Amino acid sequence: MNILIATDVFPPKSGGSGWSTFHLARALRQRGHCVEIVLPKPGAREISTRAYEGLNVVQVGYHASSIPGLRAWQHTRVLEKNLSAYLAERAREFDLIHAQHMLSISAATAAKKIVPIPVVSTVRDYWAVCLYGTLWRDDAICPMCRGGEITKCLAQKYRGAAKFMQPAIPFVERELERRQRALQNSDAVIAVSDFVANTLRGIVDEKKLRVVPNLIDVDEIGQTTKDKGQTTNLESPYLLFIGKLNALKGADLLPEILEKSGVEIPLIVAGDGELHENLARCQGIEMRGWISNAETLVLLSRAQALLFPSRWAEPLARTLLEAQALGIPTIALNTGGTRDIIEDNFNGLLAQDADEFPTLVRRVVHDANLRVRLGENAKRVALEKFSVTAVTENLENLYATAIRTWRESHSNQTVPL
Repeated sequence: MNILIATDVFPPKSGGSGWSTFHLARALRQRGHCVEIVLPKPGAREISTRAYEGLNVVQVGYHASSIPGLRAWQHTRVLEKNLSAYLAERAREFDLIHAQHMLSISAATAAKKIVPIPVVSTVRDYWAVCLYGTLWRDDAICPMCRGGEITKCLAQKYRGAAKFMQPAIPFVERELERRQRALQNSDAVIAVSDFVANTLRGIVDEKKLRVVPNLIDVDEIGQTTKDKGQTTNLESPYLLFIGKLNALKGADLLPEILEKSGVEIPLIVAGDGELHENLARCQGIEMRGWISNAETLVLLSRAQALLFPSRWAEPLARTLLEAQALGIPTIALNTGGTRDIIEDNFNGLLAQDADEFPTLVRRVVHDANLRVRLGENAKRVALEKFSVTAVTENLENLYATAIRTWRESHSNQTVPL
């Protein structure tokens, strides 16, 4: 198949969405598909091409105002116009467009109005139902954005000024409707976890909705830790936390978890953020700051357990997938898509709240047999559910169905093949 992948971001400078897109594109190419990546490039006015790990990456330039408010409006409208025009131009050479995030999905569904082509869209968080994409407000998972709830959400960013922003509510509602309309105009919608899928039910036709997780290259992760680990000296046992040091990720809970667990091995913290200084002052915690993914994997591969006390509804955390691939026991709060990865007491332990977390930490540290059992099951889950082969075969079937269904519905029209 010829697959045009539209994405908001792509490595080397990107977050989890960009890296998930890269691994998908590489896996598809390795399985013999023709793949091209297209993404917007802010501040540029031309179209440029670069290569990344053997993949052809096209960057479509766009320019938006620096004036707040106007910038947000232009960021979406100008980007969508430029990106959709290029996607429509290229669409005739491809079987389908697979759009990866909020902005590229809108552009892809706009492009199909110009040149008919099936569009598959992937949803990796909550942007379709939440202004900020987090479903998080007032230190808790919150309802979807509707009516008066939107004022409370605006207060997160604008604080006291939010009470003067009542006139903005209709604009926010229209923006959410615009995002949802792009999904409704897609031929298939992929949610990366059951939790994400549940937020889309009632918005997206159930026949279009599928759950397909992000993939991980189990072999590559293992080889990276083997190669990099040869020069790393980590003999003493330790626990590990990886991620942004903020309340959403539960980093503020780490000192209390460590103290109440009573374990005497250190906790290594890999990451940075607003809580760095507070954690650095805590006994038993060793700060590493931001380190490369390869270095992080080596740390992970030798940890007794990964601590994952993330409070928000994690859609499908890549750190958890990597721990599975390496067979590292994980202790996590039971939120969001985390339960799609971890089955309690099988390939990890799920805490129902922060109070239960220290008990589970103590249990894992003091029970070597439990660590072995959880680790072996984690590797099995990684291979059966999240590996390149498992996920890519699932996607290939979905692509084939989307293309066939689309062609059948356009059988009386002249369509690009």
